[in-house]
Amino acid sequence: MQRVFIVQDIESALFLCPHFGDVSYTQWLSEAGRFDDQESAVETAHIHCSEGFKLSSFYEEF
Repeated sequence: MQRVFIVQDIESALFLCPHFGDVSYTQWLSEAGRFDDQESAVETAHIHCSEGFKLSSFYEEF
């Protein structure tokens, strides 16, 4: 099991997700991008979520 982090934009309620080497948004949790560490999730959120964000963490089994 591995701990992963996901980011949700507060304003749109959309999740950040990867898109052709860049960052995009999705409404589906299953498509949300997984971050391996909290620091990279927060840094990415600060760049792409201007009105704030929610950071969630959970364990995912591969």
